[in-house]
Amino acid sequence: MADRCDLWGKKRNKRTIILVLALITVFVLIFTQRSREPQAPELAHSKVEKFLLKQIPYTNLSMCERRVNAGISCPDIRRQGKTLLRQAQLVLTRLLKIFDLIAKKHGITYWLYRGTLLGAVRHEGHNPFDNDVDIALPKSEFEKFVKYGVTELPKDIFFQTEVTDVHWKAPRSSGILAKLRDKSSCYKYCIENGCKHKDGLQLDLFVIENDDQGNLLEVFSHTKTNWIVRRLIYNGIILRKPDEYIFPLIQVNFDGFVLPAPREWKMILHTLYGDFMRVPENEPLGHIITDTFHSCDEVD
Repeated sequence: MADRCDLWGKKRNKRTIILVLALITVFVLIFTQRSREPQAPELAHSKVEKFLLKQIPYTNLSMCERRVNAGISCPDIRRQGKTLLRQAQLVLTRLLKIFDLIAKKHGITYWLYRGTLLGAVRHEGHNPFDNDVDIALPKSEFEKFVKYGVTELPKDIFFQTEVTDVHWKAPRSSGILAKLRDKSSCYKYCIENGCKHKDGLQLDLFVIENDDQGNLLEVFSHTKTNWIVRRLIYNGIILRKPDEYIFPLIQVNFDGFVLPAPREWKMILHTLYGDFMRVPENEPLGHIITDTFHSCDEVD
């Protein structure tokens, strides 16, 4: 009987040892596998965080405001940027804020859109993977800007349409009818493709059709964001009017300024980008900017 108990005890110890060794092997394999996994996502995130931590808000560097009896005071401060991307961002913030000042004077309704809205929500400023700024406005408001606001633009900003720049064509089905262009910078596109249109740093104006009563006919007209229009409908029943996704506008922080944004910004950004708060892992920062101090004519 004692021999049997001793034999059973030895077998139990053997099984225990085998089990422990197996567990150790599993832990070693898991650790080894993790150590072999690519580190690009962490490096990419660290790179973005490092870049963002260095950014000083535009308002800490200079004011951009409308002064009584003196018009718009918004100096060009691009040279205060420490990197090519930040220099470009300072130019873009200036474009955006100048438009905002003109819009406020003439009661023009607009809001941040696409990558600029994303940047405001996720970074309280520019999306570091973007290289322009985007706004949207109803067609009636765009026409108001053309009539009253364009003449107030500083001389170093070009209002680009198919009329003012015969070499530029509005992207088909994009909703973009015009751009504000900085005259002293250049994107890579025209340098590489030999186009003749003005190609300085840009603010895109996405124009939305509206009826005689001012109601938006659709949230956005270009193909990618027709998804938003489709989401207004469920089983053939219209759940909301497009206006209800935009108005009343809210305020968001952007590079030190407070600017308008659509009421349902979460829905809009989710429709456009999915998990919009997730920072891209393997995407270059503002990668198509060529020169922030010279026009394309000068670079060429």
